[in-house]
Amino acid sequence: MEQRKKLMLVSSSGGHWEELMCIRAVAQHHDAVYVTEEGGQAQDSGLQPLYTLPQINRREKNFMPHLLKLYRRASRIVRDEKPDVLITTGALLSVPFCYAAKRRGVKVVYIESFARVTDKSLSGKLVYPIADLFLVQWESLLKLYPKARFVGGVF
Repeated sequence: MEQRKKLMLVSSSGGHWEELMCIRAVAQHHDAVYVTEEGGQAQDSGLQPLYTLPQINRREKNFMPHLLKLYRRASRIVRDEKPDVLITTGALLSVPFCYAAKRRGVKVVYIESFARVTDKSLSGKLVYPIADLFLVQWESLLKLYPKARFVGGVF
């Protein structure tokens, strides 16, 4: 019998969270912890444990200090939760979690957004080099991400 894995499911709010919820069934067979941004629809989901963090925007005035603070917080959450696998659908909130997880030997699975048909997302560009499994929902993206695996839409 296979041992239960602990999953950490991470995404920003909005469409990224909706995509993540489309694969939530994967978590039913494992222990899971969820991470997203404050103020989104996740707070009404009833999912526990749920970490919510302030939104981050690369165009904000204090972006770099905010990103470093987010990385420190992500590192603590990953350390405390000890996931075996981190699964994310992006966006920017997920990047520090992916790097913190990778640093601790956690497997990183990145699912490029369904909205990305012909170009790369910023978070996809940043996570692709460290992802253990990089999934795309459009075959056209295999040209841009040669090590990716095409899985079709998760919706």
